[in-house]
Amino acid sequence: MGHAHHIIHWANHGPTSLDNLVLLCGHHHRVIHHTPWEVRLNPHDQLPEFLPPPKPGHPPPTWIRHRPRRE
Repeated sequence: MGHAHHIIHWANHGPTSLDNLVLLCGHHHRVIHHTPWEVRLNPHDQLPEFLPPPKPGHPPPTWIRHRPRRE
């Protein structure tokens, strides 16, 4: 089952509207709330993108649209 996630949290006056919501599985919803990962809607096509936290000694992270599944 999917969880609706407010990109701007409702407690910070984020609207409950499609422009401020992404659908996440329960695991990834917890990841977004409890780690430095970020989520946004791409401004051009409104598809979700994710920004991982920075890693010391690596270039700055970029927004991820999708990545291959680990087998």
